[in-house]
Amino acid sequence: MEVTEICPLTEDAVAKLLADREAAAPSSSARERRKVARWPFPGTAELWIPQENDIERYVLATSLNLSLHGVGVRCEEPLAPGLELDIAIHEPEMSFHGRAVARHCTEIEDEYLIGLQFLFSST
Repeated sequence: MEVTEICPLTEDAVAKLLADREAAAPSSSARERRKVARWPFPGTAELWIPQENDIERYVLATSLNLSLHGVGVRCEEPLAPGLELDIAIHEPEMSFHGRAVARHCTEIEDEYLIGLQFLFSST
């Protein structure tokens, strides 16, 4: 599929992307041990980090893995757990935009590994 637009980040859209990747991948016992499958998804993630006075700071990050409920990213800047932000995730099959909340942030060798949980709208 050629990406021609950025789609809203929805649970159905992420589920389809994961299902398509799972169908194309060989079976793995490591994936089966997880309650929710987490797939390696190297790609680009754009983050809009809220600042004071309703200003946002734009930061590029690298997505590392993706699950139905969130994404792990590597970034040069830390994010405080609980921080809500706008996010865009770009994969070869499709790109998404939506909201996420930082759940953890760990510094490793001058970079940060950050777990972001998707915030799906109820509409």
